[in-house]
Amino acid sequence: MDKAAFYSHMPDGTRIYYEKSGTGAPLFLLHGNGDSGGYFSYQVPLFEQYFTVYVIDSRAHGKSSNAQPYLDFPLMANDLVELMAQERLAQVTLLGFSDGANLAMVFSILHPEKVRSLILNSGNTYVSGVKWWSNLWTRLQYGWYMLLSLFVPKYKQSVQRIQLMMRDIGVSESQLRQMTFPVLIIVGRKDFVKVRHSKYLARTIPHASFVQMTGENHFYAKQNPKSFNQQVLQFLKKSVEVRT
Repeated sequence: MDKAAFYSHMPDGTRIYYEKSGTGAPLFLLHGNGDSGGYFSYQVPLFEQYFTVYVIDSRAHGKSSNAQPYLDFPLMANDLVELMAQERLAQVTLLGFSDGANLAMVFSILHPEKVRSLILNSGNTYVSGVKWWSNLWTRLQYGWYMLLSLFVPKYKQSVQRIQLMMRDIGVSESQLRQMTFPVLIIVGRKDFVKVRHSKYLARTIPHASFVQMTGENHFYAKQNPKSFNQQVLQFLKKSVEVRT
């Protein structure tokens, strides 16, 4: 299907880039840290057959800018609110990968009335929910880009993005228990995110389903899209009005 590209203009002057295709109930695709909406190139052709798909470049990622001197998930969640207002959307389903899943959780806590259902692929509420070697790599990257940013200003955004992975996302266990919509938690056995942390999310969120794929890693959706898409679509057909 044909896709159209847009910018949503934030009150602070930031421009959020997104692509829209398909028809049906709205589905937001939220990418991971340091990436862009292009991560979902293997998902869009299928999902747009059933939904209106919005592939969004998060603030300070891809083709989106950031007019603020900082970056955090509440700020990024507000961008989604503004985008929904521009598109006249009352409720959406969110599919988030990695930091996109974390953004989806923060958005869901701040604006639960705007969420129809949620798919969390490799999300974590706590830094301790990620394996130690992945956290070590994050800290090494942070040090490197901090050094570069002293000489090349454009790397300051890289520092802002990496800092997102060095802090807990601010969603507590009691807040997870307040989610009243259907949730799918999907993770690879070889993921950066600890399987026990994903199980904690599934156990804590009242209406959560849990899928663990034995042979898959953090990039399950990209490396085995047929399997990933099947799992997601199966969930969506149960939780969302799907166009046939």
